[in-house]
Amino acid sequence: MLLNEGTKSTVHPQYVVGFVDGEGCFCVVISRHRTLKTRREVRLIFEIEVREDDRPILKAIRRQLGCGTIYTLDYARYAQWRAHAKLKVSNLTDIVEKVIPFFERHPLKAKKRKSFAIFKRIAMMMQRREHLTASGLRRIERLQKRMNV
Repeated sequence: MLLNEGTKSTVHPQYVVGFVDGEGCFCVVISRHRTLKTRREVRLIFEIEVREDDRPILKAIRRQLGCGTIYTLDYARYAQWRAHAKLKVSNLTDIVEKVIPFFERHPLKAKKRKSFAIFKRIAMMMQRREHLTASGLRRIERLQKRMNV
């Protein structure tokens, strides 16, 4: 699917599914945090990274999902790398209300389906604020280790 930079077109949901199966990532990041009771912060990130010249497809996918921000990643410091573009969704509300329902309506077909199921489970735990307790955080850490394998 070749999209013109100036077009406002969207892409078919199944195209998005195939694209995400190949290029997408459902990530759970757990990092240190000084002010939280558990001293750990849990962040969910859905992202797709492509070469900069494929930015129009990210724009079309963003329109289909109804959320996300597109960033330019300039790898100029690496001689043989071209700049990349990344579509990123990290807002929990957008993940719960837009990303997860999209992939429930249009299920992933490949092994990324397993990571999505875990990602969704953790998102629901975060909605219930379980990530703010020590026991909830331990469950999330165990789930995170089962992703992307």
